[in-house]
Amino acid sequence: MTLRPTDRPLAARRDAPAGDRRELTDGCDDRSDRDSAGERSQSGAGGGVDPVEDAAPTDPPVPGADRFVAAVAVDGEVLFAGPSVPAVLGVERASLVGEDLLEHVHPNDRDPVADALSAVATDRVVTHRLRHANGGFVWVESVVDDELAPEFGGRVVTARRVDSEAAFPERFREFLEYGSDLVTVVDADGRVRYESPSVEEVLGYEQGSTVGRSPLGYVHPDDRERVTERFYRALNDPDETPTMEYRYRTAEGDWVWLESRTRSLPADAAVGRLLINSRDVSERKARERRLTDRNARLDRFASIVSHDLRNPLSVIRGSIEMAKLKDDTEPLERGERAADRIDQLVSELLTLARQGTGIDEPTEFALGDVAREAWDTAGHADARLVVGADAQVRGDRGRLRQAFENLFRNATEHAVPDGEKGIRPGDGSGDPRLTDGGEDAVLTVVVTATDEGFLVADDGPGIPSTHREEVFAPGFTTREDGTGYGLDIVREVVESHGWTIGLRGESAAPPCPEEVPVPDGACFVVRGPDPDAAETGEPWIDR
Repeated sequence: MTLRPTDRPLAARRDAPAGDRRELTDGCDDRSDRDSAGERSQSGAGGGVDPVEDAAPTDPPVPGADRFVAAVAVDGEVLFAGPSVPAVLGVERASLVGEDLLEHVHPNDRDPVADALSAVATDRVVTHRLRHANGGFVWVESVVDDELAPEFGGRVVTARRVDSEAAFPERFREFLEYGSDLVTVVDADGRVRYESPSVEEVLGYEQGSTVGRSPLGYVHPDDRERVTERFYRALNDPDETPTMEYRYRTAEGDWVWLESRTRSLPADAAVGRLLINSRDVSERKARERRLTDRNARLDRFASIVSHDLRNPLSVIRGSIEMAKLKDDTEPLERGERAADRIDQLVSELLTLARQGTGIDEPTEFALGDVAREAWDTAGHADARLVVGADAQVRGDRGRLRQAFENLFRNATEHAVPDGEKGIRPGDGSGDPRLTDGGEDAVLTVVVTATDEGFLVADDGPGIPSTHREEVFAPGFTTREDGTGYGLDIVREVVESHGWTIGLRGESAAPPCPEEVPVPDGACFVVRGPDPDAAETGEPWIDR
């Protein structure tokens, strides 16, 4: 998206007659004019023009020349190269004749040059880069004649070297080079003519790599329709100065949020039609999302407090009144249970309130170690934990332990009391992977790594198909004394790591080691990227 500013002083040449051979002079100085005059004398004597002979390598370069002329066929073949080619490009004229001009144009600039040569583009003035003999590139502004020159069978191209240092006063040039905002100029067709050097820092693109292209092609598909409508409105109406926020693709293929302010340039401005100032506002958008999430969480807490806490409070009041009237303490037992429920609700609401939407300081740890730590606080005396295949994890150890604790409580609270599904003696006694419960365990909970992450499964009664869609919904529970926020906490912890959680499908569990049998009860499957697939610094699960 880069254009070098220019005043197009050569545009008047396009009005000269096609047969006027003065167009083929480089127009640099008197010496250039004399060289061109010599060429005209030779062409007149021979009844025609021999481009190869005229481009003899013995021609001395023209000192101080900043432009040259060439005749180029529609397919890009150079038919004639003027005497100032060595001064601008550092190569001999003969070496350029017969070559494909597009092969000497920077790859990112070839499309607009090709369009101008083939008359596809309406604007026949193209700013682009040409390869220099030293291996680098020089910026030139090429004016392509509308009509073919009959002497050559191609179009006359006048290329003038342009330079940002010469085009801008020093103080403005420094502003563009060191400013953090991105300055873009687009022409009347909506194509980029210039972009400031900060494009490399903000978006990762090499300055000039998107000149001649529409910036709309880099806008996120979900934002493109809205941005396109406002972009063309500003392009066509000088009074329109919209400010837009949208996602823009970087050179690495990521998306950043840009805030762009547009302003129309004067109608006679040679550099372009529309000036766009853009800045990266990704951090601000992230803060806005966190604030939105926090407000939504507060709304949900208000609903919970008004609904879920009101019922047990009513029970406590009624129990106290009944005990007073009957002089009996039995009703107080009911109130005590209600008080316990309030205590559990408050605890889980505080947990939800402290959950963030991201991981601040992830660390690396073993999955099995965290599972065992969680079992020490949330396990049941009549249940046992089996840690199968282990995995190395990068994430928030404390919050992941909290997720395991809630999954373990969910399993033990819904376990079959008579132990019909428990592991019988001989099925695994002496297994070093067992934790608590022993061979008389009523319930077995398995934690194991899989090819996609890890899972937590038990051999309890499982989850009825009618409830599978709502198990993670806030407040959903099938137990009278349940709060319905345990699995909601699990979901938030997992999603804060950038992972996903769901129930085992109807068919089978995800692939996991053969030596670790997965029970037939409830099975929660967590999927996350491995270290190679995760973004730098993001949480991962190394199976």
